Amino acid sequence: MTELTGKRALVTGSKSGIGFAIAKRLVQAGAEIVLHARSDSAEVEEAKMKLAKLTTQGVSIALGDFSDPNSCRSIFEKIKKDNKPIDILVNNAAIQPVCALADMSSSDISQMLEINLQIPIMMTRYFAEYSEKGGSILNICSIEGLTPALNHSHYASSKAGLINFTKASALELGSKNIRVNSICPGLIDRQNLDKDWPQGVKSWLEKAPLKRLGAGNDIANAALFLVSDAASFITGANLVVDGGMECVPSW
Repeated sequence: MTELTGKRALVTGSKSGIGFAIAKRLVQAGAEIVLHARSDSAEVEEAKMKLAKLTTQGVSIALGDFSDPNSCRSIFEKIKKDNKPIDILVNNAAIQPVCALADMSSSDISQMLEINLQIPIMMTRYFAEYSEKGGSILNICSIEGLTPALNHSHYASSKAGLINFTKASALELGSKNIRVNSICPGLIDRQNLDKDWPQGVKSWLEKAPLKRLGAGNDIANAALFLVSDAASFITGANLVVDGGMECVPSW
């Protein structure tokens, strides 16, 4: 029931990291993939080549700088010209700067809310507008949308807003046969994470019930389930994928 042959999926922010892991898993399930990136680069082309080796369904690239909200409409207008509608939208693109509240400027806040919240809202709007037979939307949130971390107040707020938008849009779009769900990843491993943030990694490994960091594939597997027919009666749900960290007492 997680077979996606005949489906076309757009994954934002998918040249690397969680976005690429999700795109890869959807390709392996049979979907045709549209990779999104801010601009063309060798990394984008490399990601496309890696996925193209796994499928005969085709891999394409949609470029759009999300610092400009108009890019959302442009992406869907270009896709419409292909005469191949999008069945699955994964809103993954985001930013995560660290900043103390006392040092935060209005532009810091505006940029965070624009990229992490306004863009997924607009992408959802245009997906619904261009949709012909319904589909599935998945928002990649964060456990910080449930429990904030120090110096991440604007990031945590943007992800909390995205969790609630998931529910609100699921309520509104159900009549169009569009399901909307979200995933809250925990700490996901990446290159040099243990060197860049050794204390954070150490603390996580000491506290997490499963005693490991998350991997991109952990989020990708959950994503495949939620966008597939295996979750056909699930909408407005938020799935926490954090190795059990949400179970850890805070006192």
